Amino acid sequence: MKRHIPVITLLILSLFLSTHVHGEEKPIKIKTIAVMPFENFTIGDDSFDFTRLITDRLIDKFSVIPQDILEGFLVKKRVRRTGLLNRVTIREMGMALNIDALMTGSVDSLSGGENPRVALSAQMMHCVDSSIIWANAVSYTGEDFATILGIGKIYSLKRLVDVAVTDLLKGLPAKVGAHELVKPFEIVHASFFPKVLKGGQTTTVSIEVSEITGKLKDLKAFVLDTQIGLSTKDGLWYTGILTAPSIEGVYPLRIYMTDQSNRLFSMDGVAQLIVDNTPPEVTLSSGQKVISPNKDGIKDSILFFPELLNADTLESWRVEIRDESGTVVRSEDGIGALPGGFIWRGEDNTYKSVRDGTYFCQLILEDTAGNRTVSPRKTIVVDATAPEVELVLAGEDDQGITLELKTKDISEIADWELTIYDRKGIQVGKLEGKGDIPTRLSCTLKSPNSEKKGFLAYSLAVTDIAGNRLEREKEPLEPSKPEGPEQKPPEKKIWIEDF
Repeated sequence: MKRHIPVITLLILSLFLSTHVHGEEKPIKIKTIAVMPFENFTIGDDSFDFTRLITDRLIDKFSVIPQDILEGFLVKKRVRRTGLLNRVTIREMGMALNIDALMTGSVDSLSGGENPRVALSAQMMHCVDSSIIWANAVSYTGEDFATILGIGKIYSLKRLVDVAVTDLLKGLPAKVGAHELVKPFEIVHASFFPKVLKGGQTTTVSIEVSEITGKLKDLKAFVLDTQIGLSTKDGLWYTGILTAPSIEGVYPLRIYMTDQSNRLFSMDGVAQLIVDNTPPEVTLSSGQKVISPNKDGIKDSILFFPELLNADTLESWRVEIRDESGTVVRSEDGIGALPGGFIWRGEDNTYKSVRDGTYFCQLILEDTAGNRTVSPRKTIVVDATAPEVELVLAGEDDQGITLELKTKDISEIADWELTIYDRKGIQVGKLEGKGDIPTRLSCTLKSPNSEKKGFLAYSLAVTDIAGNRLEREKEPLEPSKPEGPEQKPPEKKIWIEDF
């Protein structure tokens, strides 16, 4: 699922419930509000200022105080995030800033691509008693608006955000019931565990209620239209098991309570269940393919860079290096977010150097919902051995020589240089190149070879792409051995006495 998944189980602990008792409340108008900075828990597009987008939609309905005034109060009270707000602080905010209500919210999912996705949640609290007077959550993808023929699908993240913000604020009340009515209950705790899971899996719902001025008679909880079977021992702490919806999305918890007078009190969005059916998407890249872990300072290690392609929260990760037989020679595990990179120095799990050969690196991820994915393999060649070259003199005349060469190396050759000397040590020829060494070379000598044939020497320097280097200095240039069947030494006659 393309999101960093935050679930604010209860944004502010011990907030009083809104009451809905028909015929007993005198509506009062909400005139001035403040909008807390929306918390963004995603790693997606950060170009959207949701606080400003929400504020722009509210200014036609309410008087919204400027952000700098709100921030001044928050700094003074040392409130860095929404979760640090409490009932006393909200009441003080209402008095100090002369506001009627406070809106808070979060961006739970945000990603672009062919099928953009956005999930938002928000709630409004009255500053007199911190009661939640409105709450809502939306979760959309571009495909949600497509017809059977695919018409209507939203491809633009900007347009999808605009639709989501509009729908999020639907039903926002301009008036609330009079607050002389004392609220008999408050929600102390509400949560799902696990709060992020795959569709069809089960989660435990926990709800704790505190009785303030009345006695709780009954409590029911719903996700969509599904009622959660709850049990309680003391009438205040409730637990139940819920099978998550099959379609991924954000699902708010709705709670309905009645007191001894059968008055109904409701709460929506006190906790959210996240259904995530999409595995993480990851790539693994590196700037090189060959390492030479011989501690010469040249390509002794390789650095892999993981990149999470969708906004997801990881539960765990594991990186593995396997040899050609599939055996894991090196591995590392971690919990939570991916590190910036993985470095491998050609060692196994006992910190011993591995043998030359081909190895493969893979990254295994599991998100908080249990979705698992494995990255494509990256191939690494370990080559800590210098190139091997056999060189013989295949022919010579008064103008030059012909050489035959056989090169053996697990890596490709980067460059080579061959110098020919006469018996006095004077350079008479030179050849060089990049890439593989030809199997046959002809070299024209600077001056006719007046020396006796075979009295030549050579120097050779060969470097492979792993940085391994072969160097030979003025070694005799030997002629090639004649082809043909190898002569067997004559057998020794052994006298055997025949009895």
